[in-house]
Amino acid sequence: MSMNMPAAPAPLSATAALRDSAGQVLGQATFKQTGMNVQMTVTVSGLTPGQHGMHIHEYGRCTPGVDAATNTVVAFGGAGGHFDPGMSRNHDSPAADDKYGHGGDLPMITVGADGNGSASFMTQKVSLTSMTGILNRSIVVHAMADDYKSDPSGMSGARERCGIITRDNFAARDYLLPGAQDFPEGIAYDAARGLIFTGSAANGDIYAVNAQSGQTSLFSRGGALGRASALGMKVDTQGRLWVAGGATGAVSVLSPDGSPVATLMTPPSPNPYLNDLAAAPDGSVYVTDSTRPMLWRVRDMKIEPWLDLGQTPIKYGPGINLNGIVATPNGRYLLTVQLNTGELWRIDTRSKAVTRVMGGLMHGDGLLLDGRTLYVARNADQVVSKVQLSADYASGQMILEEPARGLRYPSTLIMVGGDLVSTQSQLDKLTGGTPETPFKLTRFRKF
Repeated sequence: MSMNMPAAPAPLSATAALRDSAGQVLGQATFKQTGMNVQMTVTVSGLTPGQHGMHIHEYGRCTPGVDAATNTVVAFGGAGGHFDPGMSRNHDSPAADDKYGHGGDLPMITVGADGNGSASFMTQKVSLTSMTGILNRSIVVHAMADDYKSDPSGMSGARERCGIITRDNFAARDYLLPGAQDFPEGIAYDAARGLIFTGSAANGDIYAVNAQSGQTSLFSRGGALGRASALGMKVDTQGRLWVAGGATGAVSVLSPDGSPVATLMTPPSPNPYLNDLAAAPDGSVYVTDSTRPMLWRVRDMKIEPWLDLGQTPIKYGPGINLNGIVATPNGRYLLTVQLNTGELWRIDTRSKAVTRVMGGLMHGDGLLLDGRTLYVARNADQVVSKVQLSADYASGQMILEEPARGLRYPSTLIMVGGDLVSTQSQLDKLTGGTPETPFKLTRFRKF
């Protein structure tokens, strides 16, 4: 007996056209994921003979900008500093582990007397997916050699060539958000009106985005009835928007025009963090709490404790615990992911029995259930994972990990037609660092 197995996905690859400050293309870099390694090949022309430092930079912008080292505007300063996924804050050799040196520290390229140069090498310091992903970042070639020790860039001088690392053969569309502090964490879709809703983890602002045109408008200003944060979101059958309020310990319900309907407060207790919601067919709404081991339920516009997780196999620890949650179509089960352990759980809504489905989903944040397929936004890992579930939802298998064009801390996702739309929340920059603006949602084909 034969089985039709899905075809293996094509290896991830990317290209960067290397330009000078006038915009002329004078080189190319190619990138191919090969197991745990990335094969890089770089060619340049029009440079002075000798060795030139070469680095991956944080942002996908080859525009003038401020060089933090000199506080002056320089060519390609918009690319930011060196990509530093290990947060080493230290320039080092290409052989150094990311926790000791920038992930973006690359071997030098040697240019001959004719002004042409080339380099080809393998590296494990970066990847085209996961926490070390370099898609939609930039590669910069400098004027001088790299001493591999001096911060921030090894005394390698001016930025002479820059290229944005663009994934090959991948179509995606971005919805741009207008605010400088948007940090879009939650997302929901009103199919009847063709509107995507997304909310700010920083200030509670909620935007409505036309899924076809991309036009964006402010749907509800943050601060309304105490909503200082907008995390998980769902649109119900009446077109109302439900919003988990994080540390406020509240769920907000908004009418289809954005007017407040209700603010549902959980009982006062230390350290609340209402993170995501799932709507069941019977009208119940289940709400995860990432810091208190309790699953909450809303019925008849009243929120109540529903399941004490301390009496289940789900064990809370430091950090963010239960996060994303979805209900199966018949409402019999809830599926929820524990961010700090990577475990996926099934909860029976009749018996309240808890079953461990699988592990391996570290940094699992928002969930989207499509039949027996579960999509998991894994924020710090910068991917959306595809999980195939058994008929009873009691077990699952990881199938694919998709980085799109370069996701920046994807926190959750929705389905619009045959496409997925993911937030790029950049929550890792919420309490420190400089986010890349404009903030955006990214739409790409379901995989």
